[in-house]
Amino acid sequence: MRIQRRRIGEGLTVAGKVSVEAVKSRANTVRAAPDAPSEKPIYSNEILEELSAAAREALKPTEESKIR
Repeated sequence: MRIQRRRIGEGLTVAGKVSVEAVKSRANTVRAAPDAPSEKPIYSNEILEELSAAAREALKPTEESKIR
């Protein structure tokens, strides 16, 4: 993981396609404004992990499929 310090109004560009700007900072939180192509969804890491876990669970074989 890389750590980049940004001041309010400064940003980062990831893979030349997604830019993120720091817009507000207070205590232990930072408000970020991602700018990405509209066809690309933007998820928080927590939501992405939930989606991945649900997909893994859906792919697990069931008892019924083991019988066949």
